Amino acid sequence: MKIYKLEIYRKPLEAILSGKKKVEIRTTNSYEQIDYALLVPGDIITFQIISGPPFKNLQIIDKDVLDIKVKKVINYKNPRELLEEEGLSVLSNLVETLEEGEEMLYSFHEYREMIPVHGIYAIHFDLVK
Repeated sequence: MKIYKLEIYRKPLEAILSGKKKVEIRTTNSYEQIDYALLVPGDIITFQIISGPPFKNLQIIDKDVLDIKVKKVINYKNPRELLEEEGLSVLSNLVETLEEGEEMLYSFHEYREMIPVHGIYAIHFDLVK
């Protein structure tokens, strides 16, 4: 088991705490110290709240606010495939169509550049009590 520290905005964190968000979506990128291809069930992710959106200097405003335990990691080749398999609900009901979901995911910092290289990951998890 490995422990990773990842940044998250306050609203998605609140959706996790309320039980609305049960899948974290990420792609390997230049600003996080994790290769999502190496993430396995049993690993722990500790979230740090960052200021934003929009994506700015990644200033952590609240450390070690929530731990989740990885249940399953699925790598998809693109956002459409992920949304078709996982459902639009993985985006916390912020979109109504596949096209809106794709547009949202590609709008995240570096996702448009990194998804063709690394794919996009659906990380299923449980809260650590």
